[in-house]
Amino acid sequence: FPVTIRPEYSKHFLALLVAYFAVAPLLGFGFLKGPGMQQTFAVAFLWGALALTYDLLFGFTGLLSFGHALFFASGVYMTTIFVNRLEVNIIIAGFLAVLGTMLIAVIVGAFSLRTTGITFAMVTLAFGELGRVFIERNFWNLSQGDNGLPINAELLPQFLIGVLNTKFLYWLALLVLITVYISVWWLTETSAGRVFAALRDNELRVSVIGLKPSRFKLLSFTISAALASICGGAMAIVAGSASPRFATADVTIALLLMVIHGGTVSRWGAVLGGMIYSIASTRLQDLNQAELVGKLPKIISGPLSEPTFILGLIFILIVMFAPGGLSGAYYRARFKYLNRNTK
Repeated sequence: FPVTIRPEYSKHFLALLVAYFAVAPLLGFGFLKGPGMQQTFAVAFLWGALALTYDLLFGFTGLLSFGHALFFASGVYMTTIFVNRLEVNIIIAGFLAVLGTMLIAVIVGAFSLRTTGITFAMVTLAFGELGRVFIERNFWNLSQGDNGLPINAELLPQFLIGVLNTKFLYWLALLVLITVYISVWWLTETSAGRVFAALRDNELRVSVIGLKPSRFKLLSFTISAALASICGGAMAIVAGSASPRFATADVTIALLLMVIHGGTVSRWGAVLGGMIYSIASTRLQDLNQAELVGKLPKIISGPLSEPTFILGLIFILIVMFAPGGLSGAYYRARFKYLNRNTK
């Protein structure tokens, strides 16, 4: 049963879910009333949106890139640098960051897309590592190296500053997620999006009908990079600084895991996978510091104290028992339910 089936009723549920998340900080009860959980979900929204941008590249177009973190980090650092150095409005800084990232994506894509398969993955990894080294070595004194680059809070709107204003960061992240989701949804439903899917399934057929696969690959590559840059700009505001960890290959590998956890192609699956991965990573780090874990036998407390071990175990279980990810498992269950009711 194809995981691309999208029942109409799910749209109404999705709309209600978005409406709840939008008004939740205003309610005097619930788990999102405090700034701590609002900050956690703000970060989770951005990782969910970033995972969706990677799904556009990997799931919809079939391009396995190991350098997607480069464009996310580009958005984070360019936005921060433009705010700090040029002292421009945050919206203008974000816009300039997107343009700069698109330029980088065109250059990287023009070289990388001359290759295919694992060679393409390795070339994108090389470009990603080049960006990481550029940041860590602090060329031209732009990135402050391993220390990171704090964004100048005095140049940001005051409603984005302070613990009491965390709900505005939350809404900003939610707005970015909605924007990215609508953009990917619209793009994948256009004729260009259908070409992306055709490239994923059979590139030779695309060539036979007279289209140039390289152009559409570069289009998907550039758009996914631009959307990743938007996520990066928002992360600079939510996190309060640009950090070299945003540029590491670990970020791209984490994005791949997020998409596989949630399920490729379904769009909402990638978002769900990204959010679960982000929240689980945060909570597992808290578990590592819990007193209860320290009292367990070493053979148990050792693995439990390593968040990557638990996340890796979850990944293995999903690959074994839900190869289509969480969204694939949902669609299969839905299909069995409908099939049973029609008999």
